[in-house]
Amino acid sequence: MTILARGSCKNSTRPWLYYGSLLAVLLLSLASHCISAVAFGQYSHLIENIGLYVICQYSAMAGFMLLAWYTSPNATSLNAYKAMFVVAIIARFVLIDISPYTSNDVDRYLFDGRIAYEGYDPYQISHDDEMLIELRNQWQPPAEHAAYATLYPPISLALFAFCSSFGVEDAQQAWQWLLLFVGLLTIGISALVLRKAKKLKHFALIALSPLLILETGVGLHVDAVSALAVISAIYLWQHKSHAFCGAVIGLGMSIKILPVMLLLPFFFSQETRKGAAKLVLNCVLTVMCIYGITYGLGYYPVGSIGVFFEKWRSASPLFTLIDAHLSGTHTIILIISIIALSASTIAYLCFRNRFPVQQNNVQAIIYACMQFSIALPLLISPVVFPWYLMPLIPVLALWPNLYLIGWMMLMPLTYEVLGNFLAHQVWQPAQWPIVLLGLWYLFTLFNIISSLIKRSKFSHTNSDLVRASLK
Repeated sequence: MTILARGSCKNSTRPWLYYGSLLAVLLLSLASHCISAVAFGQYSHLIENIGLYVICQYSAMAGFMLLAWYTSPNATSLNAYKAMFVVAIIARFVLIDISPYTSNDVDRYLFDGRIAYEGYDPYQISHDDEMLIELRNQWQPPAEHAAYATLYPPISLALFAFCSSFGVEDAQQAWQWLLLFVGLLTIGISALVLRKAKKLKHFALIALSPLLILETGVGLHVDAVSALAVISAIYLWQHKSHAFCGAVIGLGMSIKILPVMLLLPFFFSQETRKGAAKLVLNCVLTVMCIYGITYGLGYYPVGSIGVFFEKWRSASPLFTLIDAHLSGTHTIILIISIIALSASTIAYLCFRNRFPVQQNNVQAIIYACMQFSIALPLLISPVVFPWYLMPLIPVLALWPNLYLIGWMMLMPLTYEVLGNFLAHQVWQPAQWPIVLLGLWYLFTLFNIISSLIKRSKFSHTNSDLVRASLK
């Protein structure tokens, strides 16, 4: 993979571009209030176009984020990025009282939490259960989720229950403030990670990311907490705190599954067996403790995860292609084969390049393996929504590349479905976003293969030269 050219322009030479892009990101974040007004009926004649407005907002924010990245100072001091810090914080604060319009997941979260708070098991009871009639009338959870029990892991459910304890009037605001705190923590820890890695010039990719800003402040998705778990684990890995790193990965897994994928590159890149053992042992113990306590409290944390993956399909070109041409058993076999081959490749690359970590080319391989590890479940999943990519963004800043940036810019195109959904309550995603994503997957695969072939030829040529010189 080729790292994009970046940070070549000094802030001092083009300050108007840098500060202009920061201001544009802030204004586009504020524009969410206008889109929310359309979504909730203040301009009913525009509601069918809301998908287009959201796509334009995401695309414009991504464009100005990239411009801010290109024109930002190439400095090693956090002081040089004060303006970006301020804009990143304000861009999140201005969304604190907004009504979510890209998803109604927050209503599901809080009702699941309230079920648990009232002493029922949301993993065993669906929203349409007769015992919940009174609660359902008060909380008004989404009708399309009514037949399914919850599928969120225990720590997520605990956070939902905590916020739902504030009552039906204040629960959503409690969740918004919690996510704001999580978002600010993510910015702060990311800055420390990038400074340690000597990658501060890429800070804009996290601070100004439209996915992190809007999916946290507008979508109100629990994936924001998952992103915090990822960057926290990376921080601890950088400082060789193997035990705490494993524990944080276990906590992250108990929020959403993706953070556990860091275990693969972290384990095989460890310099000592003791460090690798601490990492895995603490992760396993943390998960066992969390799930043990959950079982001890009378909850059975399985829920409807199987039904979700069986019935839902969204923005997954690879799974769509496989599912269309293979039977159920063959589909499972092929997916397991892809996972095994990919995991083996990641393990080999990390193990081979675990010494010495200070070299740039070795760092790039480890960071690329982190990205691929987290992306792997999303690539083979039947369901991918834009907010699922949030845990990838902190890792992107460690090794920026065209392919991951392109994926993050293409995923919001799936919001085209919003117009029909909000205007007519019809969920009917168009095929063109999946086609574009599929073409991007092919482009990425072709370039990776081409890069590997070129490196192989280069290595072979160098070996021949060495042999010739020894004769």
